Amino acid sequence: MKMEICEIEKLSEFIAYLEDLPRNYSLSRGQSKSYTLLPSAFRYDENGNRLFRKIDIKRFLDDFKVNSHPYITNVNFLKHDNEWMIYAQHYGIPTRLLDFTYSHIISLMFALENSFNEREPENGVIWFLDPCALNLQGTDGSSKKVLNLADNAQEIDQATTPVVVTCHKIHERINAQNGLFVYFQEENNQPLEDIANQNVLKKLVINKESKKDILKSLSSLGIGYSSIYPELSSVSKDIMLKRNIEEYLKGMEE
Repeated sequence: MKMEICEIEKLSEFIAYLEDLPRNYSLSRGQSKSYTLLPSAFRYDENGNRLFRKIDIKRFLDDFKVNSHPYITNVNFLKHDNEWMIYAQHYGIPTRLLDFTYSHIISLMFALENSFNEREPENGVIWFLDPCALNLQGTDGSSKKVLNLADNAQEIDQATTPVVVTCHKIHERINAQNGLFVYFQEENNQPLEDIANQNVLKKLVINKESKKDILKSLSSLGIGYSSIYPELSSVSKDIMLKRNIEEYLKGMEE
């Protein structure tokens, strides 16, 4: 049984897809290109070599913990290395976490957000994930619940495949994006689409020629960068997005 793959060209087709999507596929991840489902710590260069060694990943996190204290106001709430990993992930440190969200509209925005800056557009992708099915696979049927990164650390590391994890809402971006993660154990460095059972993932492709039109439709509904990153820099991006859409529409009329 092959993974189900569909393609859309309009926002209305995306909404129709969601209406038919089984409720158990509650998580999604949007990508501007068809990248493999690997966390940043396990990614490869164009020659097939790993970008980072295991010792690098550990050192990155240790260095982040030492140097970030002055900038984190709620540092006393970080009780476990896995919680530190969340902070590190959101500030660009390679980790074994892969972002997903409960908000499919945010995933769509992630897949489209760079549409006006792409020199050579590629099809966008949204992956839909059944978290219970993945965790049942990884724990040999003993647990289908979403595991807590800190409270269930031992169970998470003993799982045979990556598992879906949540955390205390210690970071404002996680809360704004309704986010959680797929946690990859140190030895599980294969792409999720290669090791997950067929009933775990679905793939939606966004036609590259339609990405700007769909982003325009999202903007008309009041959905922009501020929906993903509720911070001052997003205000500037939304201003420029509005301008890009206006120029795009003028070009279509000429």
